Amino acid sequence: MLGSEGKMQIQEILDLILLGDEICLAVEEAMSFKVECGEVGKRVNRLARMLKTLFKDNFKHCHGHRQNCKHQSILRRLVFTCSNAIATPFRNLLHDLDASISDMECLVTFYDPQSEAIDPMVYKKPVTFLVWSLIATVQMGRQLDDRVKAAEFLASLALEEEYKKLIVEEGGVPPLQKLLKENSPLVAQITAANALCLLANEQEREMIIMKEMISTIRNRLSRTSHIRDQIQAANLVASIARHYPEVKEYYLIREEVIWWLVQLLSSEPSTDDPPTNLCKLKIGCSKALWMLALGSVLNCRTLTETKGMLCLAKLVETEQDELRYNCLMIIREITAVAESNDEFRHSAFKSTSRAAKAVVDELLRVIKEFDEAKLRIPAIKSIGSLARSFPAKESRVISPLVARLDDTDQQIAMEAAIALQKFVVTNNHLRLEHSKSIIEFNGVPMLMKLLTNGDKMSRPYGLTLMCYLAQYDSNSNVLIKAGALTALENAARLVAAEHPELKELVSKAISILQSNKTISMKS
Repeated sequence: MLGSEGKMQIQEILDLILLGDEICLAVEEAMSFKVECGEVGKRVNRLARMLKTLFKDNFKHCHGHRQNCKHQSILRRLVFTCSNAIATPFRNLLHDLDASISDMECLVTFYDPQSEAIDPMVYKKPVTFLVWSLIATVQMGRQLDDRVKAAEFLASLALEEEYKKLIVEEGGVPPLQKLLKENSPLVAQITAANALCLLANEQEREMIIMKEMISTIRNRLSRTSHIRDQIQAANLVASIARHYPEVKEYYLIREEVIWWLVQLLSSEPSTDDPPTNLCKLKIGCSKALWMLALGSVLNCRTLTETKGMLCLAKLVETEQDELRYNCLMIIREITAVAESNDEFRHSAFKSTSRAAKAVVDELLRVIKEFDEAKLRIPAIKSIGSLARSFPAKESRVISPLVARLDDTDQQIAMEAAIALQKFVVTNNHLRLEHSKSIIEFNGVPMLMKLLTNGDKMSRPYGLTLMCYLAQYDSNSNVLIKAGALTALENAARLVAAEHPELKELVSKAISILQSNKTISMKS
C-alpha cells in the first residue's frame, strides 16, 4: 500500500498528464497562430508521452477524465492573456517546453534505462548533473539493478571529498537510507551501506547517517524480525565492519549491535524455523562479531562484558565446520587485543574468571584433539597471546604446545614455537618457570628435530626458542647433552646471511652454553 506521500505524487503525475491532453486538444481547435500552436502541441505531446512512459501502469485512469476545451480552452487563456506582441510569449513558451523535454528525457531514463528517450550526451554533462541523475536513479529507478549500480557510482564519487559534500547537499542520503531499509537482496543493502559509510565523515552528518543506519540494522536483528532478515542484517554488519574499520568503532555498534549479535549467537533452536536457517544465522552472527572484534579494544571489551565468552566456548565445544572456525577466530582476535593491551588482558582473563577458564579449556582441547590445521593454528596463537596471563603452576597450557613442536605439519610446528617463545621472552616475568616446564615436557629433543628436519620457514622460530631456553643457567646441562651447543654453532653460520636479526641472540646463547660447559668440565 502506498503512503500519503506516494498517493500525492501519483495524483500530481495524473494531473500533469490530463493537462497535457487538454493542451493537445486545444491546439487542434486553435483558430489563430496555428503554426505557433502546432509547435507548442508537438512539444506538449512529447512531454505527455514521456509522462505516460513514466506512469504507464496508471495511464488508463486518465482517459475517463478528459475534458474538451474549445473556444475557452486553456491554450486560449494561456496565449491571449499575453500582450498583442504574441511572438515573445510563444518564444518563451517554446523555450520552457524544450527545457522541460530535456529534463523529462533524463527523468524517464533514470526511471527506465531501457527507454530510448535518453540523450547519449547525458553522461557527459557536469558532475552536478551526474550526481542528480544518480540520486534520482537510486530514488526511483524501476529496476533494482539500476538502483544498485547508481548507489555504487555514488559510493565511488564519495571517495572524493568535494563530491561527498555535493551528494549530501543534493539530497543523496535519504534515497540511500530508503534502499537500505527496503526488503531488498543483501547486495543492495551492502551497496547502500557502503555509500552511507563513505558519506558519514563529519561529526553532525555522521551522527545522523550512522544513527539511522544502525537503527535499521538493530531493528532487523531483533527477535521480532523474521530469521531471513536477521541473517541478512548479520551479513550486512560483517561487510560494513570488514570494509569500514572506523565505522565499527561507533558507540552505537557497541551499545546496540554487538549485544543483539551475541543474543542471536547464543539462541536456542525454534520449532518455527528449520535448523539450517538457525545455522546460517549463527554463522552470520559469528562472522559479524569476528569482523567487529578485529583490532578493536572497545568491541572486544563489550564482547567479554556480555556473555559472549561463555557462548563462544560452548559453540567451539558443540558446533563444527564454519561456525566453530568463526568462533575460534573471534577468540583469536580477543586474545590478540589482550596481548597488546595489559589493562584489557587483566580484566578479561583474570584467573578467577569462569568465562576465561572455559575459553582456555576449549583452546587446549582443540590443540590436543583436533587434526585440522585451520582450527589448531588460531587456538595455538590464542594461547600464545595469553602467555603472560598464566601463573607458573598452569603448566597444563605448556604441554600441548610442546607436543605440537613435533607435528608433521610444519606450519603448526612453527606456530607452536612462536607461541612458546612468548612464555620465555624477557617481558614475561615467569619466563624461567615456563622454560623449565618446556624442558620437563621433553621440549628440547623436539626442538633439535625441528632445527634439523624443519623447513626453511619453521627453523628460525625453533632456533629463537632454543636461544631463549639457553639464557637460563639451570637449563644448560639438558641443552648441552641434547647437542644444542653444536646445533647453535652450526646455525650461527647460516644466521648471519639469512637472518641477521637473530645474530646477537644466537651469539649470546652460544656464549652462555660454552661458559657453562667449561664450568661443568672443570667440576
